[in-house]
Amino acid sequence: MIKNHKELLKRIPEAGVALDLAEEALRFLQPDNLFELISKNKIFDLSKYKNVYVVGAGKATYLLAKALNKLVGHKIKAGYINVPVVKTKKIGNIIVNKAGHPFPDQNGMKGSKEILKIARKAGEKDLVFCLITGGGSAMMPAPIPSITLKKKIELTKKLLKSTANIDEINTVRKHLSLIKGGNLALACSPATVVGIYISDVPNDKLTSIASGPTVLDKSTVKDAMKILKKHKITDKIKFQETPKKLDQEKIFNFIIGSNKQVLEHLKSFAEKKGHKVKILPYFLKGEAKKMPQKLLKEIGKNEILIAGGETVVKIKGKGYGGRNQELALASIPYLKDNTVVLTLATDGVDGLTPYPVAGAVVSGKFKKEKIQIEKYLKENNSFAALKEINCILKTGPSGTNVGDLAIISRF
Repeated sequence: MIKNHKELLKRIPEAGVALDLAEEALRFLQPDNLFELISKNKIFDLSKYKNVYVVGAGKATYLLAKALNKLVGHKIKAGYINVPVVKTKKIGNIIVNKAGHPFPDQNGMKGSKEILKIARKAGEKDLVFCLITGGGSAMMPAPIPSITLKKKIELTKKLLKSTANIDEINTVRKHLSLIKGGNLALACSPATVVGIYISDVPNDKLTSIASGPTVLDKSTVKDAMKILKKHKITDKIKFQETPKKLDQEKIFNFIIGSNKQVLEHLKSFAEKKGHKVKILPYFLKGEAKKMPQKLLKEIGKNEILIAGGETVVKIKGKGYGGRNQELALASIPYLKDNTVVLTLATDGVDGLTPYPVAGAVVSGKFKKEKIQIEKYLKENNSFAALKEINCILKTGPSGTNVGDLAIISRF
């Protein structure tokens, strides 16, 4: 799944183990594999329901919909999903719509209206599957009446350029949406709702995955206003409160894939090959370029360290790159010759770049390269630096998303 695996291995032979683990992570995280976690358990007797509907959005939602259609397609009356890449316009009776990411667009808003139509027509004897994965917040824009999509996009850009974390960004989004923060579950009422989630957020909080469209939200309008003030965003916004009461007896939510799950799988996978492994779930956080020193303190000799989470980049320059590329570039000065750092955005798309980049793999030997690392970091141009030394990971959009991984080996 790493398109330039052979090229990278030839360039950095010492990165073989890290590259193999990255490949295994991407294989394990394919949604059709993850779906087996619940499809083997016959939790729901579909014969009890008059109609079955499917809605959802996110980077991994297309493949989830394919897996679900394979299992119960004969029961699905209608469906609508918003995804970043449209491979087929329909999956059985499920319509597939291309929606913008990381910023919402008109096409996504059109799809969100269709999703709400399906949700609102579901009756008491119906079942609605809601397939929610990372990126769903941007791909299901349904602005409340007091704000336009254009204004919402402007606000999203400001939040992404600040150091606001994913929880804070989603709290703001929930209070500007007719879908997020439990609103989708409310729209489905009185139908039974089955939320199937793939988590890309720390600690797998359902309220944060795509802003929790089928989950009761405890955050408030006041919280959203405090976040804007904290990050010095002065826009005058009129928020709307999220539902504070839902019929919990008719809502069932499942996380079938997460960052922590893949870390545990990789540990087992590497140990079976005789390696000593340490895992650090939710360790990746804060500014990407400050992470290397913290990570490298944790690894011992003849050891593999795998960490997960999601860092942030404080944008000051006008270059290309993303948090995984910035972390990798910032690691180089601190690496011993026998140490490798691989960074991976599990969705295969790390930041804004001329073509999709998943991350990078760097080695201690790169300290000998004549590259002005500080200059590139200051310009937020990690992509150009890593391209220059030929160590970028290319996967293309992976069809899944559980946040980021860092794999460090020292042999």
